[in-house]
Amino acid sequence: MGELPDDFADSLARILDPNDHEAAAEIIEAATMLDDVGLRRFMLLFAARVRDADGPVSAEELRTFLQQAARARR
Repeated sequence: MGELPDDFADSLARILDPNDHEAAAEIIEAATMLDDVGLRRFMLLFAARVRDADGPVSAEELRTFLQQAARARR
């Protein structure tokens, strides 16, 4: 797996709700603490949301993805 692109943070900021950047950052950081399966599930849910829906991604949506990903291994 390669490095993240130089503009990754800017790209991420463009798809997140501007009012939720701080909360979204905390949720994404929490997702990195999941095991590999959980993190993969979180990223798949996040990517599907970005692909399939218009408008910015809210922190509440990310929180839901995190909860679903954490339960995936139970």
